[in-house]
Amino acid sequence: MVRYIIPYIFLYLFYLPFRILPYRACLVYGRFLVCLLYPLAKKHRKIAYDNISYAFPDYSEEKKKELVWKSFLHIGNLLAGTLFAPRLSRKWMDKYLVYDAESLAIEQKTIQEGVGVVLISGHFGTWEILVQFMGIRMKGGGIYKKVRNPFVDKLIHKLRSKNGIKLVSTEESSQVTKMLKQGYWVGFGSDQNAGKVGIFVDFFNRKASTYQGPALMAYLTGAKMLLYSVLCGEGGKVMVRVKDLGFVDKSAFSDREAAIRHYTEVWTKALEEEVKLYPEQYFWVHRRWRTKPGDFPGQI
Repeated sequence: MVRYIIPYIFLYLFYLPFRILPYRACLVYGRFLVCLLYPLAKKHRKIAYDNISYAFPDYSEEKKKELVWKSFLHIGNLLAGTLFAPRLSRKWMDKYLVYDAESLAIEQKTIQEGVGVVLISGHFGTWEILVQFMGIRMKGGGIYKKVRNPFVDKLIHKLRSKNGIKLVSTEESSQVTKMLKQGYWVGFGSDQNAGKVGIFVDFFNRKASTYQGPALMAYLTGAKMLLYSVLCGEGGKVMVRVKDLGFVDKSAFSDREAAIRHYTEVWTKALEEEVKLYPEQYFWVHRRWRTKPGDFPGQI
């Protein structure tokens, strides 16, 4: 157990300032930590640079490098938002959450409909704040992957469920269909590399192995699909943008596979368009395109 306790202690000490400092001080502290680590992150800077080069081939070298730096600086905001997020309250949301009129209307209309929602987001903006306010603003649910260290896993579960969101582990994915049919809004952060279990769709000029979960759950349960972008704004404000992707129209497709591919392409394209508006807030350091066509025989 010692090998689990020591990493847990280090993680908790790292988390402690974000539990104490005011919100805007947490943002400054998060960016400060990233600035300290930036010179050491050569590998991840290269990954970000390569990804940005594919995504924006027309950018100059100077602009690509500038975007790498801005994206790392944003990771400081993301870190702060992630570790501050369990302290969210309605008072905090009234002060810092900013909706445009269209996004607020979509959210309110969907809440009134009482339907289950496949809430799709990406590794974009300050996504852990989305996890927390889902538990406050709507009947929220989420999926999480258990961490091997039981102490760290318990801490993460406690922090993520602090504001009322109902969490199920990836091993209990069958619960997701039940939750959607019960009117839950279940969050899917599905833009990571899906390896051999994904299907290939276009994402920023390259084929990307993409999880079928959001489209499949919408297909099986009749849930509505909404794309959420939760973005860092000026003065610590958090901008919420919502796109209504509708319901799966089964009658428009010859089979389930065709429908799932279509709606996977729809949400992936919608996310791409959002990232183009705020490219510095995408998590370019993750290896989204690691799996390539031909890596796994039979993958489409």
